[in-house]
Amino acid sequence: MDARFYTVPDQNIDIERLGNDLVNTFRMQGYQAQSIGNKDQLLVQFKKGSDFESFIGMQAALSLTLQRNGNGVLATIGQQKWIDKIAAGSVSLLIPALWPLAITAGVGGIRQAGMSNEILARLDGLVHQNYPNVQSSPRQM
Repeated sequence: MDARFYTVPDQNIDIERLGNDLVNTFRMQGYQAQSIGNKDQLLVQFKKGSDFESFIGMQAALSLTLQRNGNGVLATIGQQKWIDKIAAGSVSLLIPALWPLAITAGVGGIRQAGMSNEILARLDGLVHQNYPNVQSSPRQM
């Protein structure tokens, strides 16, 4: 699980605005995205890929939690939907004719890892754009 901690001296970070900006940005890139929460804690969910891609293990889904914590905001990203990749890979081992599912499951895992990096990079950019004097660290200080 990747995490970031953001602090801005003498200013509160608007996590609802950050969540909405992320949802809008990723929807424009073809993702399904939504946010749920309030000004103190927000869950933003992202998904890329169709139901068929989910069946063959290529769909990627992640959640980002933004939580007010002391004098800043803790952002953690958690990976979901790994079970479909494991299931697709396992089926391919049991039924040799389905061995291509092992490849698609691997591609799905790579897609998921790239998605995590993309979301965190976009979050970092939005935070630094909206709060130029932000201090960030890979984990809570």
